[in-house]
Amino acid sequence: MKKILIFFAIAFSLIIKSQQKNDSLNIALQNVTKDTKFGLALSGGGAKGFAHIGILKMIDSLGIKVDYITGTSMGGILGGLYAMGYNADQLKNTIYKMDWNRILSNKIPYSKVNISEKDEYDKYILEFPVVKGFPTLPGSYIEGQYMGEVLNTLTFNAKHINDFSKLKIPVQLTSSDIENGGLIMQKQGSLPLAIRATLAIPAAFAPVYIDGKLLVDGGLDRNYPANEVREMGADFVIGGYTGFRLFTKKEIENPMKMIYQTHAIRSVEDFKHQKELSNVLVDFVDPLGEITTKDFAKFRRIIKIGEVEARKHLPEFVALAEAQRKAGIQYEHQMIEEVKLPTVKFTFNEEDGTPINDAAEVEVLKKQMGLTEGKYYDAKTVNEAIDRVFGMRQYVKVYYTYTNENDGLVMNVFVKRAKKGAFKLALHYDTEQSVGIIVNYTYRNILLNRSRFLATVDISERFKAKLAYQQFLDSGERLWLDLEAKMINLKSNDLNFRLYDVNDDGSDRFPNHMYRNITGKIALNYNVSPNAYLSLGTEFSTERMYSLLDKVDQSKVDNYSKKLYNHSNFNTFLKFEQNNLNKRYFTTKGNHLQVSTRFYYGDQYELYDLNTVQPLLYLILNPKDSYYYEPKNLISFTLNENYFYPITRRLTVKANVFLGASFGSKRDDQVPYLFLNQKYNLGGSEYNNDLLSPEFNGLRQKELPMTSVAKAAVSLQYRIMKKLYLTPSFSYGKVSEELSPFNNSFDMFGYGVNLGYESLIGPISINVSRNNQLDFSRIYFSIGFKF
Repeated sequence: MKKILIFFAIAFSLIIKSQQKNDSLNIALQNVTKDTKFGLALSGGGAKGFAHIGILKMIDSLGIKVDYITGTSMGGILGGLYAMGYNADQLKNTIYKMDWNRILSNKIPYSKVNISEKDEYDKYILEFPVVKGFPTLPGSYIEGQYMGEVLNTLTFNAKHINDFSKLKIPVQLTSSDIENGGLIMQKQGSLPLAIRATLAIPAAFAPVYIDGKLLVDGGLDRNYPANEVREMGADFVIGGYTGFRLFTKKEIENPMKMIYQTHAIRSVEDFKHQKELSNVLVDFVDPLGEITTKDFAKFRRIIKIGEVEARKHLPEFVALAEAQRKAGIQYEHQMIEEVKLPTVKFTFNEEDGTPINDAAEVEVLKKQMGLTEGKYYDAKTVNEAIDRVFGMRQYVKVYYTYTNENDGLVMNVFVKRAKKGAFKLALHYDTEQSVGIIVNYTYRNILLNRSRFLATVDISERFKAKLAYQQFLDSGERLWLDLEAKMINLKSNDLNFRLYDVNDDGSDRFPNHMYRNITGKIALNYNVSPNAYLSLGTEFSTERMYSLLDKVDQSKVDNYSKKLYNHSNFNTFLKFEQNNLNKRYFTTKGNHLQVSTRFYYGDQYELYDLNTVQPLLYLILNPKDSYYYEPKNLISFTLNENYFYPITRRLTVKANVFLGASFGSKRDDQVPYLFLNQKYNLGGSEYNNDLLSPEFNGLRQKELPMTSVAKAAVSLQYRIMKKLYLTPSFSYGKVSEELSPFNNSFDMFGYGVNLGYESLIGPISINVSRNNQLDFSRIYFSIGFKF
């Protein structure tokens, strides 16, 4: 009986509250006149804020007029864009089309990275800025470069408006002063920058400087700004709340949820006061359930929930729409028209607004952007100019605002410099070499401005290392000096060694051979475009091959010596490279073209006496054997083109054409002898940038060294699901030991299939392939980024 009484008491209480709410709404609607002003307040909530689309659709479908808007975080984005004139359907379509993975990262498309920086971009798991010689944690997770570009594009029609009260609907966006504390309402300035500030969740997104203040997400002080829309002049408030819910005692046993709760308590308490200022309020918290602020991938589900919950308030919205019509209030909502004004002036500033005083740096920025005063530029052109600056990787953020001046616009460019030093890490493993940790230290402007020094070491059984220095020589950052020293120490997959280095019973005599190569390069490069360059340089190369035996195997051989040969030479090269691929791995669009010619000279060769120990191997390593001749004035020509074309959103076709040939003196009765660093080393299933190592199905990496190669290949990359790809491939080639691939050549064709996944620690690949020259299949597995 007691439980029944409690039930009826609670039910009666809810009925009373609901009646009071309805009475309050009815009184407010009865008092609507032509002069009544209507406000819209939208809360923050990260991805949960997509639910506000349901309210905006209700407003549009019933023709409800809104006079003022306030918004926080995601509510600020939607509110700011709605104030410009976007309708609910346009905003929904924008959310559907957005690449949220890209927005919520610090990455830009590979095609927008300058060709001088592509070698190091997107190949490390972790990057730490170096301060006073020690790696430190970054100030925030996401700088938001692409996010800024998207916001500038979406708000470009309103770029000439610096007073937000002059928009189609006056709007104010909340932000918090993270340095001094307190709520800051963004009422003027740059609309995209104000939106960017209101969504700057501390430690997740970098804070934003506006008028000398360092601003972050306004939800710290006011997540649901109903009071602020009242202060703007609203007599009647429509609200949407997607904010915090308090966790239970059991849930806060999780330390992360405990930290979350400390912030949520204040916000929930503030919401209790703010909701009393609302006449129609859609509270999405309970319907959104376990959906979190970071669930951007669930945007479809969140929007659907928002639409369903908003329809539950249909009687309230209908009553409001009828009250407005009776009062003679007309609904008008259309996109603000762009005023095509010329850019009459450019300013260049630090992120905090301090003007850049270095004239040389300003000149570099101007030339990189390539924009001139007195012309009108559309959003695409301006964004491309900003991308060119950011693609040089000297800055971690580059953005712009507009201000009005003398019948034109002033474009204010702001930059946030990258830390001079950066410490980077990556992991890798593959079945052909070994597991390793790649450690990189990059330092910029170490000797002169606009320079980059890097040292990279692969800490593994197959040790690799690289030192490189780049120095731009002109203010346009087109001409640059490139110095590099590199060493690799790899297990040799050379098929010849397994075929000829055998015992009498046919077993491998020395099963493991190691190949070590050290190169030094100096080149002068010229950027033809941000994605293409010409290079003229000279390279020194020294290579060594040796056998690797354990103590037991050594005891079986009387004249054991691990040395096979040493060889060194020089080459002078001319190279053209163009790369506009949209991604480094699992590319879906673009092409990568490499064309190179090399002149070889200065050969020094030392072949150790293997005749009594490995006579067959000695024959193929001896250039003085009567079977061979050494070509004079050897010149090679290499072309490698990889083209990717998206057929559908999931399916991409890749075509590859490779040609490697050499020119030099010929003898009809002998075969030309080319050293290993002059040959084309076929093999491998993974796409690589090495001009001398074309991949080919059914072979291990660099398994088949040949004098010349002509090859064509095609593959179809199908995205099975998010980040998971299935890629069947077919390749055909003509290979020869002659200088031309079409003389005394033999045909090779291979086929295979690759299963790949884009993981946080790098690409993961499982490949099975086969070719007509070997009667078995190759299985290859790799994980992580490559050296």
